[in-house]
Amino acid sequence: MKLSKMTASVALAALVVGSGGVVTASTAAAADGDSVAATGGEKAAVTINVLKGKVPTTNAPDTLRAPEEATDGSAAYKGDEAGVTEIAAGTENDKLEMNGWNTWKDVYLQYGLDAPREIREVRLHHNQYSTSISTFKNVRVQIATDEEFANVVYDSNTADYQETRQTKGQPQIFTLPQPVTGQYVRVWQRGHYIESTTGSWKGMSNKVRFREIEVMATATEDEAKQAAPRNVAAKKIPYVYGLTPSNIEAITDGKWDDNYAVHNTPGESWLQFEFKNTYDVTGIRLGLEPGTYESVQAYVLSGPATSISKSTGLPEGAPAPVYAASNLEVKDPIEVAIPGGSQKGSTVRFVIKKDAKSPVKYSEVEIQASGDSFDETDAAYVAPTSAYDTLVWADEFDSPTIDESKWNIIDGMANHGAIYNRKAVGIKKGLEGDKDNGYLAITSKNYGTKEALKDAVGWDPYPGQPLNDKQTWSSGRLESKNKYSFEYGRMAVRAKVNDSQGIWPAIWMLAQDETGHDEIDVLEYLGQEPWTAYMTNHFGVLKHTYSKHHGTAGIYEAWSQKFHVYEVEWSPEKITWSIDGKQWFSTSKDCSPSCDSRHTLPMFPILETQVGDGWVGDVDYTKRWTKQDSDFLVDWVRVYQKADQDRVRFDDLEEERPANGIYRLAPVSQDNVIAKTTGDGPADNKNHFFYGGQPRYEDSRLVSADEPGEIIYKADGIKEVRLTTYYKTVPGYRDGNDEGKSIRSLLTGKLDFTVMTSVDGKKWDSHELTVHDNFVEPSPAYARHTMYVRDLPASAAYVKLMFPKVDGVTYRAGGKDVPVVSEDVQLAKVTFLQKKHAVDWTDLTPATPVKPSVPWSELTPATPVKPSVPTSPVASELAKPNKRLPNTGVAIGSLVALSAGLLGAGVVMRRRAE
Repeated sequence: MKLSKMTASVALAALVVGSGGVVTASTAAAADGDSVAATGGEKAAVTINVLKGKVPTTNAPDTLRAPEEATDGSAAYKGDEAGVTEIAAGTENDKLEMNGWNTWKDVYLQYGLDAPREIREVRLHHNQYSTSISTFKNVRVQIATDEEFANVVYDSNTADYQETRQTKGQPQIFTLPQPVTGQYVRVWQRGHYIESTTGSWKGMSNKVRFREIEVMATATEDEAKQAAPRNVAAKKIPYVYGLTPSNIEAITDGKWDDNYAVHNTPGESWLQFEFKNTYDVTGIRLGLEPGTYESVQAYVLSGPATSISKSTGLPEGAPAPVYAASNLEVKDPIEVAIPGGSQKGSTVRFVIKKDAKSPVKYSEVEIQASGDSFDETDAAYVAPTSAYDTLVWADEFDSPTIDESKWNIIDGMANHGAIYNRKAVGIKKGLEGDKDNGYLAITSKNYGTKEALKDAVGWDPYPGQPLNDKQTWSSGRLESKNKYSFEYGRMAVRAKVNDSQGIWPAIWMLAQDETGHDEIDVLEYLGQEPWTAYMTNHFGVLKHTYSKHHGTAGIYEAWSQKFHVYEVEWSPEKITWSIDGKQWFSTSKDCSPSCDSRHTLPMFPILETQVGDGWVGDVDYTKRWTKQDSDFLVDWVRVYQKADQDRVRFDDLEEERPANGIYRLAPVSQDNVIAKTTGDGPADNKNHFFYGGQPRYEDSRLVSADEPGEIIYKADGIKEVRLTTYYKTVPGYRDGNDEGKSIRSLLTGKLDFTVMTSVDGKKWDSHELTVHDNFVEPSPAYARHTMYVRDLPASAAYVKLMFPKVDGVTYRAGGKDVPVVSEDVQLAKVTFLQKKHAVDWTDLTPATPVKPSVPWSELTPATPVKPSVPTSPVASELAKPNKRLPNTGVAIGSLVALSAGLLGAGVVMRRRAE
């Protein structure tokens, strides 16, 4: 949608004038109480929605999108542009007044009923925005007896419908002066005008969108019996915002006793019942612990909410309650009579305050409601149709402990308000009735103070990084980097997120070699936005070519209420997100050649919960609205690809290489190289080799010895080689973007690696490398450059990597030519893309190393630094049998002193872009 930022020169009068004038939301909503009243003082008629399941036609030339959404029975807000039937009234043009509104046409959706019906009311649930309100232009409803509308029996005439903050999300209701018999309904509109409620932005949209359209007709005797009110809350678990409730199942167990369900948030608190179906709520019965209550409110709403206030912890934009009382003495259950006899809605909310300190205790809740369907069952998950249909990698989490041959457990890393640690992750069983089914549990727990947190879980800080007072939380992160990556495919994760203010569970992927900002967020869930799932594609280089494209998804209830299957399909053409088998968002946005928006490189899965700070914002420090101990649960992770798809393998350059395996490839030789691990010199310290805000894995690197180093691999079918390299940065340089400068940009000669291939290991052909420059961290950090070559010869059986020759090469710094030394250029990882059928993957044997040219004994080792917290087992300890290459060196001391400095003071951010 292309919208211009409209100025005061746009006459607001023009925005609200239609041939029939203006109808405000407050005026229309006032009619709701009489929506089912019969004329002439008769007893109120029973009405039902006769439009459910119907598919419209339209006069709009634009494509009719999601025609089933407006009649699926749910009026719930599912996202700003999601869960709606949509047409366009014309073409937007930001060079014309009001975005070209005067050139658009009034367009309609037309529905045909199965037979003529006595129609009493039409309800329009317009599209909704989380941070804006709208004026819906030229709205009109017509009812006719014939498909051509030659005999119109009702015409509302044209008028604008102006939404307010208080009535946002409520239906626009057309109550007929008297019932009419008709079979066809047209709903007209010409776009809508949007006004931000959080800023000054305004603009006209050409879109006509409806979450739901209801045509209320007099029910037959059988229909009336079917629609008879019943307790729709029976056995249903409400959504509870704030602290974890106690005994919540008792709230709808059918017993009016003192076995209370307790909302543990002190003071004013709220919970709500969220239904898949929209009902006519006819009565509410509320049982509370006897006592005096400062306030009790009940609401019947068309959907759950769009936003929650961080200052009050309450949902924003609610209409008037159906019940409100203050200083109420409660002895018996509260009987709530619905104004007008009934009110349409899919959500029933209770906002209650006993006093400033006490929790609210519920004995029982009954919600009497009628509807044309009482089936609240969710559809079973069906995987989307996909070319990626072969299961290639999975973890069902059914083992007693986390499988560390598949996952790295991040231990000791401070991120936002928490420290990731091993204690925060584990396996739980029996959560859905099956005692053998396992779940990964990532627990976010508040230890109260940073000292208590550090004592409990440990901490592995960057040099100079403080642990601030907000960092009192323990949380967890698993990722498969260096153990499993894939290039193109479909990843599905069945998970149940945890919620509340400042809690941020996520399922995402990063590039195996952490190129640029290549990231796919399968799901991000901000705990204070419980009805919104975020799906994002990040690409480009931070502060250079970085951009992103995202979508949202929402359903009738908070995502944290149940397990859902979150899924992404990633192909060279586009990236598509689905939840529970339903597609929600897709992007084919391109930025080539400046960046790689569809990620033509291997990526690895990540599961984590971040806490506080960054995008999600702070937790609630009053400890009212943030759960102090909660779990992000993952039932399984599954990756699907095509049956013959290429496989990603890598060499992490450890001193002790694991055996060749499905995902690992060890060299047959390496000569003239020296190992760099975790020493304390500037060229040795692992804290100088990282991707901003990510765990520090680069603790096994190689540099040349006295001659350029080389590594040789023997493997058929290698199609692509990627090198993760690090070059020294200029000491003391930091620009206005907080970026350093790599010596690679200041060289007086060439200083690149070389990739060569051979059929027989004797005659070698070199290949030109493409170099990807990333955001440069300031000195003493090293600059990360990704180098790769694609489309290697199919006949090649060997791959050789040659380190650059540093002799005679200088870089310009401080007005001087500074000689490059070998440890200024380091290799951290090699990633391969190999044809899947190039190897018998079931019979891999370790390669046989050859003797290196530099004896180990001739090299002087540096003194290693003991880590401050225990580290996770490395892959070499987990993949047996192991193979130890002849030692060619260990970390050596710095050859050229670097300027002293501290790296990254302050909280490490997960993503610099956020």
